[in-house]
Amino acid sequence: MKKIFCGLIVSLLSVSAGFGQVKKSSGSTVPIKSIPEKVGSETKSIGQKYTNAELKFEITFPKPWLIADGEFIRKINEEGLDLALKAPDDLSKVNKLQINKALDRVSILVTAYRPTFTTEESALIRVSRENLSAVPAVRDAVDYFDLMRSQFKAMNLPPEFTYSETQAEQLGRKQFAYLDTSSKAGKKRLYATVRNGYAILFTLSYNSSGDLQTMKQILSEGNFSLK
Repeated sequence: MKKIFCGLIVSLLSVSAGFGQVKKSSGSTVPIKSIPEKVGSETKSIGQKYTNAELKFEITFPKPWLIADGEFIRKINEEGLDLALKAPDDLSKVNKLQINKALDRVSILVTAYRPTFTTEESALIRVSRENLSAVPAVRDAVDYFDLMRSQFKAMNLPPEFTYSETQAEQLGRKQFAYLDTSSKAGKKRLYATVRNGYAILFTLSYNSSGDLQTMKQILSEGNFSLK
């Protein structure tokens, strides 16, 4: 049976807490293609507010959080840090090919970060979407995470990588499915919802419990009923 990977599974394996897969380049800076990866007329960022008219939602990042812009990308490039979506190098060739192919279905919609003096103390939120036309069995966010967990079980993952059961939480007027993961790189909390044929994933890479409360605040106060 052919395996179909959730494209966003790679965000768990390749981007750690803070600025994640903190992968120094050898010599020149690393090009970053995904902050944001695709921006069209249906999506916009003004100040600390992100609006997606196509998927009908709007969220606001509280201070001191900032939405990543060209200046952020320039600074990250200068540090030689790699935030691009791609399969981790320590996976098998087969799994890397499958994940990189799945990434064709993924778009990074917006990236926000809490600025600090060191990358180890920072936190990162990435909002992504994945086209679910290739996985019709996924009807809601619980299905999405259950599929992701089944893929974890089938992969040869690092022994320190752990993940929770699929869970659900009411935040504001909306219920989200969520999943927790942990590795030597740090902790992640993933919230997801499914609409209009897309999985929308809100991924927090963090170390501080305060950042997790901020993520909950963002989703609780978000508008997921845009007209």
